[in-house]
Amino acid sequence: MASIPVAFWLVPAEPDHRALSQRIAALAAEHDAPLFEPHITLHVGRLADGESLESLLSQVARTAAPLTLIAGATAHSDQLFKALYVEFDDPQLHRIHRALRERLSAPSDYTLAPHLSLLYKRLPQPQREALAQRQRLAGQPIAFDTLVAVRPAAGRSDLSEVAGWDTTLRCGL
Repeated sequence: MASIPVAFWLVPAEPDHRALSQRIAALAAEHDAPLFEPHITLHVGRLADGESLESLLSQVARTAAPLTLIAGATAHSDQLFKALYVEFDDPQLHRIHRALRERLSAPSDYTLAPHLSLLYKRLPQPQREALAQRQRLAGQPIAFDTLVAVRPAAGRSDLSEVAGWDTTLRCGL
């Protein structure tokens, strides 16, 4: 059975979306890193041949309402997609993750670790630590109102490169 990789994001509402986009853009420019939309990845899996991504996204979006989450600590790691990120811990995120996982027929070993990345770049630990100290968002409420399905752009077969992401399929909560 053929399948395509797919990720599901929870995207901030305005004006939080704009503020976080500006922060991400400034960090990307400062560190020659890729630009990306602010988001919390809720699930990563595979869409089986014949499954409707639009239908799945719409079904899950109807089960959730816009939500406001409180930002946790700004952390860092040596992983490219988690170089600098803000942690989140809210049961609503786990509920949406389960709804997505249960609707995909292809199994996935993705483990939800809710975070919103601020920078995609491999940097030395001291530099990441200094950035984490400067990018404090802990305690700030951030509103979220959109689910996004991320799939490979035309001519691509995976989600390994930011430039190869198609994020056009969206559904409001």
